[in-house]
Amino acid sequence: MGHWAEGLADETVKVIGGSPDRQVLTDMLVQAGREMEVLSGRSFQPLRLATSVIEPNGLPFVDIPDLQVDSMEPGAGLWEIPDPVNGEIATVLQVSPLASPVPSAVHAAEALWIAGQLVAGTSQTGRLSADYVLHWLGTSVDREQRKDLFRRIMDPAVRFYVPLLGVSINGWWIQIARRLIWVTSETEDEGRLIELLLDKGDASEQIPPLAAVEAILIVAPITRHPADWAFTARIWTEQVQRPIDRPWSRLAKAIHGHGVPTITLDPVSTSYEIACQVVLKGYWHGYIEGDEPALANAVAMAYPRQVDRIQRETRAPDRASAAATLLEQLIHPGFDPARGAEATRRYVRRKASIAVMQYRKSEAPDRYPWTQVGISERRYYKLLPLFAEKVNGRYDYDYDDVVARMKVHLNLVDKAREVRAAALEVLRSHGFGDEAARKWLQRHPPEEAVNAWPRGRHPRERIWL
Repeated sequence: MGHWAEGLADETVKVIGGSPDRQVLTDMLVQAGREMEVLSGRSFQPLRLATSVIEPNGLPFVDIPDLQVDSMEPGAGLWEIPDPVNGEIATVLQVSPLASPVPSAVHAAEALWIAGQLVAGTSQTGRLSADYVLHWLGTSVDREQRKDLFRRIMDPAVRFYVPLLGVSINGWWIQIARRLIWVTSETEDEGRLIELLLDKGDASEQIPPLAAVEAILIVAPITRHPADWAFTARIWTEQVQRPIDRPWSRLAKAIHGHGVPTITLDPVSTSYEIACQVVLKGYWHGYIEGDEPALANAVAMAYPRQVDRIQRETRAPDRASAAATLLEQLIHPGFDPARGAEATRRYVRRKASIAVMQYRKSEAPDRYPWTQVGISERRYYKLLPLFAEKVNGRYDYDYDDVVARMKVHLNLVDKAREVRAAALEVLRSHGFGDEAARKWLQRHPPEEAVNAWPRGRHPRERIWL
């Protein structure tokens, strides 16, 4: 986004008109583009050639953003895995052959459920923190080798990964890693969050600008070599500082259509909630289908209180049916991942309440004033200010009186609509075109349509001629 700011500025000026300050407009577009890149985890760079040196430290897969499929040099001993949602790019690269592919694997949704629980365990043991990355460096790299390591990391082409988790289970490989970078003014921005590993300390001290990119989860089947499917997600902890003053509803479709899924964690989240979040993100981003049984099972395990409430209030035959009802409400994400894990829980609670409310409305429609009037709930509340006033921020009124008055109002509206439709027919029969007839009704009462004629078409004018 930010790389297209100049071109976008020209288009924006045409849309808004006037003579805005071009530099201010460009700066705003760059800022908006930067936020889009951070939320999506991609930089949307123009096509270009680049050289990378991969140091996976024993991991068979690494994340690499915006790699064009079939663009690598042949014989490199690396295999890009086309993204299941956007097959033209690859965000995962297989860097070593599988020792022995397994004959079968569980479904992708089940693998994501397992991966989510492993993410929770990794977080609870502190392996997602900067301290663990430093601990790994201290135990895996000798003191004499660290200077050479730092020199390699200074090279922007080197992609050095610190393994946090790597395990094979039920036919899938699940790993979590953080990449080390040396932060300078020339460091390429890939739309990922970074965390400095060393404190700034005294300004006089020479502190190396060593940083780690956000933790990345990769889930891939190991039933064949090379792997042909991979799910990748970013992991954000509560320490991540994120801007949240943005209209998420306008960004959700773009982020979930083109971005890398983001998993948000906090100390309050249970392992089942985190696992369910991984499954839902896989669903929302298009990696798994909505008919996967593991989806409803994940919702039931992660949010038992909400599922039990739906089962009790809607008299669902079992918990699976209640969980499916809640899942129907979770078709589209209604929260900004930058708001953290609590937003996920709040979103699910709200959707559970909506499911119960919709059931009550369907079972007892006469209880609600809008059904008595014969209109939608949305239209009812749009009309309500015409018949009632707010007291202390809430409408205080007599339902029966408002329903009766609203019925009279709607009858008058329907009658006026019928009169207008009849007047339009009369005007058309007199020779008015559709546009001319509508304009005539804007300036005259409908009752005068019987005597209205287009200029030069009145019967008396034709007699004189």
